[in-house]
Amino acid sequence: MALKLALFIAMATVPAIVGATDFIVGDEDGWKLGVNYTEWAEDKDFRVGDRIVFNYVKGKHNVLSVSGPAFHSCNKTASSQLLTTGNDKIELTKAGRKWYICAIGDHCDKGMKLFIDVDEAEVPAPAPSPTGGNGNSGNSANIIASFTCSYLVGLAAIWAMVIMF
Repeated sequence: MALKLALFIAMATVPAIVGATDFIVGDEDGWKLGVNYTEWAEDKDFRVGDRIVFNYVKGKHNVLSVSGPAFHSCNKTASSQLLTTGNDKIELTKAGRKWYICAIGDHCDKGMKLFIDVDEAEVPAPAPSPTGGNGNSGNSANIIASFTCSYLVGLAAIWAMVIMF
């Protein structure tokens, strides 16, 4: 019974994180020399709440978060964050442009650098006003009601799965 309860509680939190995406930098190539990261990032839609994951051989590469000017000049001294685990996960918490380089040797000069544009998190579109008015009256209540309904349907589905196991 305790296992079912724990599973239910864990699954109840899923709706809050369903929209987030983990982007593996370089996909199967990972973070290494010889990959065009500008091209890799072109078709991606990075949003607040998503994570970017840098996979690389620990000690052979690293990830340095830098400013725009430091990115363009491969300046390794103007840093706010150096990551060295080989499996670095960075949560995108604010919208805007982000810059990352490898600070080992001349790796940045050889193209081992990434910039991305992070957009605000997507919010659900407001439900149409049931009164057919200009949409200002009751929108907050409609959004809350729509979210609550979706959330309850999701919880009911999860609860049904828990009962069946």
